[in-house]
Order: sequence, then C-alpha cells, then structure tokens
Amino acid sequence: MRLAQLALLASGCAACLPAVASAADIQCYDAKVRAKPLAQVPTAFPQSDGPDVIIMSWPWFVDLDVRRVIEGDVEKGRLETLVVQHTYYVKKTLTFYLRRNSAGTFNILRYFDEDQIERCQPGTEPARPYVRPGPGQTLDDIRREAEAEWE
Repeated sequence: MRLAQLALLASGCAACLPAVASAADIQCYDAKVRAKPLAQVPTAFPQSDGPDVIIMSWPWFVDLDVRRVIEGDVEKGRLETLVVQHTYYVKKTLTFYLRRNSAGTFNILRYFDEDQIERCQPGTEPARPYVRPGPGQTLDDIRREAEAEWE
C-alpha cells in the first residue's frame, strides 16, 4: 500500500480512499454514455500530517444527465456515479465509460486506452466502489457529509 494511503488510513479516512486495484479487478465497462455532469460533490478532502503526502485526486459523487446510451443497460436521465478526480468536470456533454460497482451505483472509469478497453462480459462481478462506507454508514451518509462540508 502506498505511503499516502497508509497516512489516510491512520487518520481515520478509510471511506475516502479509492479502491486499490487488485489482480481480481477487471478493466472493462458496463455502459458507454453521452452525459452532462449535473452535480459534482467532492468527498471530505483527505487530511494527513505527513510531510511526504500529496493528494492529487480523491473520490467524488457525480450526478450525470444521461442523454444518450451508446452501449449498455442504463436509463436516460439522472444517474448517480462515483469517480476519483482532482477538480470539477467541465459542464458540457461528454462520453463516459461506466463500471457497475458493488454499492449499486456506477464508477466512472478513467486512465484507460479507448482502443484497448472492452465491454464487460455478462456475469462479470461488479467493481469495488470508489467510496466505501464504514460500519453503520451508507453512501448517502457520506454524500450528505460532503455536501455540508463543501457548502
């Protein structure tokens, strides 16, 4: 585990960590959509007293207005997603690759070669969500806390 992640875990911010990729994770997408970001809520900014910790990106809640489904089984309209990013998306319609996650939402994929990534095969296990609630906590709880912090 990287030094920054260890520092964040020590500071009690386990829910703020993006999922660490493992050999079991499959890089594929469940849906490809044209959508416009509506709401973009960063989770609590990870804190660390470590002098060697630089936070470049962390999990965000992003609500998309899905205008066109290019591939996959996603409804048009508002869709709640999770993403790891540094700052807001430009508020214009973009193409997003979505990966179903085990929290019942979607992760927005990033850092992949569009020519190399394929659609997930039927029966592919959902990915781990970029935001993982702690005991007795839900994604909605984390989002409400984030919204209150960033008002």
